[in-house]
Amino acid sequence: MNRKILFLLLSLSVFSPELRAQLSGQNLMEYQYGRLPDEPGSSFSTIYDRFLLDYSLKGFKAGGTLEQFYSPFETRNYTRLAQYRLHFNSKPLELKIGHFYETIGRGLMLRSYEIPGAILEDKSYRSRQYFHRDLLGFTAKFRHKGFTAKMLYGKPLINVLPPTFKEKDRRLDRIAAVQADYSIKGQLLGAAMMQLDNASGKSWFAMTNASGNIFPYLAYYTELVKNTGEFAITDFSSAASFAFYGNLNLSFDQFGLSAEYKNYNNFLLGSGFNEPPALVREHSYKVLNRSTHVLQPQNEKGFQFEGFINFTDESALTLNYTRAVNDFGRKSVFQEYFAEYSFSLKEKHDLKLFADWAQDPFKLEKDRLSSGFYADWKLGNTTSINTSYEFQTFNRSGNAAQNQVFSAGVSIKSKFSGYVITEWSNDPVIVEKGSKFWLGAGLKYKMNSRHSLQFFAGERRGGPACNSGVCYEVLDFKGVELRLSSRF
Repeated sequence: MNRKILFLLLSLSVFSPELRAQLSGQNLMEYQYGRLPDEPGSSFSTIYDRFLLDYSLKGFKAGGTLEQFYSPFETRNYTRLAQYRLHFNSKPLELKIGHFYETIGRGLMLRSYEIPGAILEDKSYRSRQYFHRDLLGFTAKFRHKGFTAKMLYGKPLINVLPPTFKEKDRRLDRIAAVQADYSIKGQLLGAAMMQLDNASGKSWFAMTNASGNIFPYLAYYTELVKNTGEFAITDFSSAASFAFYGNLNLSFDQFGLSAEYKNYNNFLLGSGFNEPPALVREHSYKVLNRSTHVLQPQNEKGFQFEGFINFTDESALTLNYTRAVNDFGRKSVFQEYFAEYSFSLKEKHDLKLFADWAQDPFKLEKDRLSSGFYADWKLGNTTSINTSYEFQTFNRSGNAAQNQVFSAGVSIKSKFSGYVITEWSNDPVIVEKGSKFWLGAGLKYKMNSRHSLQFFAGERRGGPACNSGVCYEVLDFKGVELRLSSRF
């Protein structure tokens, strides 16, 4: 049935010029041939494809998403209509029916998301899927001057379960919520109520938030969410369920400073469809991104300070301090100090230096020290060479461990790029005995503004990865990989 729907939509797009002008779509295809960790037998092929098609007419938009995965293992394979959507937007009213994304506040109560280009594969199920968490239901939004109100009903996706599971098993929670906010004299005041209904029964949650500017250079945001169905609204004991987040941002032309605070207690809602701010810096450097502290909303307090200075020579210094405290019968304190200095040589070559020191009791990593550099060397107007080196060392249970990453790449006319990356580690959690090298190479060709082709060959190290505040596990891979991304 899904293939018939796809064939019909493609036929309409080809044979109707008027319709084709109102159609838009995307396709992501990835082919792999190789081996995954703990996979028995020899190398094998898999192919994943995600096709989106939308039709727009004035204020209406309708569309669907077809998702497929095939491998030699029948129990992992599927073809399914992953999403369908109907969207109507005519000021002051906006309606969405089907699969949609919606966030309440900063995500303490509800956060749905899509991580562009990320394909998720769980080690237990080995069936690949697009990394997102949507809702199935409907939402309505009304805007008038400084007033906004919205209501929604939906079933959030449990995205750790693959599409081979039944849809009802992947959407166990039902939520109904209303939210309203009003802007007055530069301040935004808001409130929301939500009902959660699942196998454990019904729960009610209330939210209030406020944001705005105290001075032209000083902004703030605060949000408090409380379980009001099972606990008194004034109960903030260790048994209660609540979450508080706040920040202050000071900004001038050449200087900026931010301060954030969190206090989360018993606040993993349902299957985990809320995603409170983690207050941990999300790093682009590999050794630091893998080492990110993962938020524990059941019990976590902490804060984060970050500041930057832009100097007159166009160099910049960024400093960050993060602290997170968990207490699950035993107190654990994660803390991290980070510094990055970026500058240019001869107003042509761009360089970054970083240093990081952390204590991470959750990973049993003591005195974790990380450092490295990234450099982009310009060769003429169309070609550049980039190099990077990252080093990390820490002590775990009295044993020293190291991680190292080196990469070198070239970019030509922003259409073609290639790189070689090698990693080394003697971490006993990663390597059973001694040490290990990973070596891989990749190419990317941007055919035009709508189509790009990526190729990887070699061995890629897996581990935690964080993107847009969401962390997930990437599996080790050894083999070849081809990815084609298209828009039309």
